[in-house]
Amino acid sequence: MILLFSTTLLLFKRDRFAIISHSILLSIIFYNIRFISGVTNYTSLGKYAYLPRSSMQPEKKYSEENTNYKVRNIKRNIYEVKAPFDKEHAIEYFSSCLKASCKTFEPREIPEGEILTLTKQVATLGPATNNAESIKSLFDAGVDVFRLNFSHDSRLSKYLVSKTIRQLEVTEPPQNYPFNEKFVIEHKSILGDIQGPKLRIGKFMPNLDVPGVLPGSKGCEFVELKAGDLFTFDAYDVLGSKSRVQLDFPEILKELKVGDKILLDDGNLSMTVVSTNPEEPSVTAEVKNDYKLSSRKGFSVPNVVLPIEFLDEKDVKDAIFCLGIGVDFLGVSFVQNKSDILYLINILNDFYTSDYYQQLKERLDNLDVEVFDANREDTIVEDILSRYYNQSYLPKKDIFKTVLPKENLSGVGIIPKIEKQAALDDIHEILKVSDGLMVARGDLGIETDLANLPIVQKRLIQLCRVVYRKPCIVATQMLETMRSSPTPTRAEVSDVSNAVFDGADAVMLSAESATGHYPKASVNVQRRVLFTTEMDPYFPTMQIIKEMLIDENLISSIKSQRPHLYKKMDNLLNIDIHHYNEYLKSKSHLKKCLDDVADIFAYNDVDVIGIHCDDGLEFLQWISSQRYMIPIVVVTSNPTLSRHSQLTWGVKSHFLPRGADPLEFFKYVVKQYPIPIKDAVYLQSRDNKIESYQVLKLE
Repeated sequence: MILLFSTTLLLFKRDRFAIISHSILLSIIFYNIRFISGVTNYTSLGKYAYLPRSSMQPEKKYSEENTNYKVRNIKRNIYEVKAPFDKEHAIEYFSSCLKASCKTFEPREIPEGEILTLTKQVATLGPATNNAESIKSLFDAGVDVFRLNFSHDSRLSKYLVSKTIRQLEVTEPPQNYPFNEKFVIEHKSILGDIQGPKLRIGKFMPNLDVPGVLPGSKGCEFVELKAGDLFTFDAYDVLGSKSRVQLDFPEILKELKVGDKILLDDGNLSMTVVSTNPEEPSVTAEVKNDYKLSSRKGFSVPNVVLPIEFLDEKDVKDAIFCLGIGVDFLGVSFVQNKSDILYLINILNDFYTSDYYQQLKERLDNLDVEVFDANREDTIVEDILSRYYNQSYLPKKDIFKTVLPKENLSGVGIIPKIEKQAALDDIHEILKVSDGLMVARGDLGIETDLANLPIVQKRLIQLCRVVYRKPCIVATQMLETMRSSPTPTRAEVSDVSNAVFDGADAVMLSAESATGHYPKASVNVQRRVLFTTEMDPYFPTMQIIKEMLIDENLISSIKSQRPHLYKKMDNLLNIDIHHYNEYLKSKSHLKKCLDDVADIFAYNDVDVIGIHCDDGLEFLQWISSQRYMIPIVVVTSNPTLSRHSQLTWGVKSHFLPRGADPLEFFKYVVKQYPIPIKDAVYLQSRDNKIESYQVLKLE
């Protein structure tokens, strides 16, 4: 009654007395409500303890009792309530009160057993995970895409691992399986990652008196350099010393100029070029920091387009071998421009349509995996690859570099790894001809200023998701500590979460799952971080804001309300809008589908999107880019679509059993999900277009 009286007084009289009276009365009411709610259940618990007070609550004198909880900096922000005296129960009491009063910071409860995440996980396989048991453990932990790193081990070892993955996709159906099928197929993607033109220095002369190191071992091959030393790189095939080492790339030595910065061993050693000799060729550089430089370490020149072959013989053979073993995506290292991607597509098209491809497939199919040594190459396989390289690739090499391919006939998705400044300079053209993108932060952090790396990551993810609607993988040192520790650092956990907040489709584990001691634990930890991030209400808010950054109406609003801020933002936002509008000219049918789906969601509150389609990967990617925060359950009889969609955020693809009704299969599948699903929208799609839709009650 008091509140009603004061409100009425305020509305009708609107004088100073009414306003003051209303404020005082509200303060009293809110204080008593909060005080009562905080004390009622604890009146018999004993001594005094303290809780945060709001600005409407009067400051109370800090009791000298219970000095364990006295913190000088918060005295003015506490008030006195009845609470347990002993520390153990007091902490529990404080926690319960904080949960009740501050839901924003309440810890997210992670359910036991299976959890559903929408961000995808990529795991690199290696010595720690190259057998069926360990790969199965990663299956169960929630890995969506398996990466095969062709920088290490034999090609046959990669074939054996890929075959194991395909075998593990097929399982027996559960009890009471309602469909007439002997097997259930759960597809996973395989990403073959070719090495690319990684520059390395030569070997050093062994040191014979290194304590604790056997003479002649690799641990003896190093030199100790000091800041200020002069060091020379030349093309001579001679073991290195404290003053020089071989760099077997004479074309690079000719291009380097005085003042160029050289980084070695992942940026740990820095040098600056002080003189050049193009005729020899050689360059001399000044050492900038003390360092022990070992044989075969990486060599890079940031911000310089180097005149080297994009693909060497090993890379070409690895790429066409990936076609033979049936990878779904091909990761391409050290891409510098759009032409590199088109060049690779021409090579893949040529091999895929040749007899060499059939010969390779037949040989691999006939290999007895129980007998062959995975650490050695098969002579017949190597002969096929060599004959293609010498008889087909080399004669057509210049043509491959100039001809514009009409399409990628091989069907393998091309994922350029952005590791060089030159690639950033041509990023829009690269994205137009690629099937996604990997933010490869290892070499990118060397090629560009390390301080720029977080900004570059956010920009690349934004372009992929909002402008070009293609999947983006964030990679390198996501949980690096877990190579040797069962728990990650706080910074690593934040890094994974921030990549998801940025809008990444997938996060990738490298050494953590390939050579680390805790591969399954790394996947589980990362999945828990994905889950809590996706469940945070702030996450969809951020995704909606990112979508709005290509809205011209928003730009106009910023211009009128924050003119000074607009001047700083104008160029960047208008570049994105320009490229988006240009890209839409060839994707108008997909934009229409996107608008149709948006209209459906405007009038229907559903828990899942169901899509029956046998084509239309782009359609799935465009829907995914909207981040509806619910699973996109795809029912398909196309294994290629099923596997390729594993990299797309939110898409859960299920292979349709023979003879099964797609709608009934969809209803069965979603009942198995570890989340309550009551309502769904179910789309029929073909050729990237919606044919029909219906809203379903699934209770």
